[in-house]
Amino acid sequence: MWTVAMGVAKWLFGSVFEYLNKKVDADARVTISSNERDTAVVGTVESSIQNADNLNAQIRLKEGKWSPWVLVTIIGFMAPIAWHTWQVVLDSSRWIPVVREWYGIPYVTVVEHTVGSWGVARLPGLFETTEHAVIQSLFIGAGAAVGAIPILRALRGK
Repeated sequence: MWTVAMGVAKWLFGSVFEYLNKKVDADARVTISSNERDTAVVGTVESSIQNADNLNAQIRLKEGKWSPWVLVTIIGFMAPIAWHTWQVVLDSSRWIPVVREWYGIPYVTVVEHTVGSWGVARLPGLFETTEHAVIQSLFIGAGAAVGAIPILRALRGK
């Protein structure tokens, strides 16, 4: 009796259950495919990030700490400002250091200086303001950068 009832139920609902099973299988395949795609995308992104890090490391090794931009900044911009600043500071000082020789051996000593005798000119217009801003940035900005580098390295985990 149960066999007959099951046969009739299979005949009546078999196609519905077959459709539902195929639908569940199709959804499972879509989910697996989506997960595989996401894994592939994440792997590609991680690989690209690693490649970029490797290229940056090679560039840093090639250029070292003295990259062309650093040299241009120091030679073309910072050196003249530092030179002028030291001239102003030394010409404003009553005592200045000088290098002397004693039997061919150089040594540094301090000598009296007439303030303003060098006649170092002030920079014209806004250049003087710019010079002061650069000097302030060295003490404020560079100090903040030096303090921030260890924090950034700790956050990156390197």
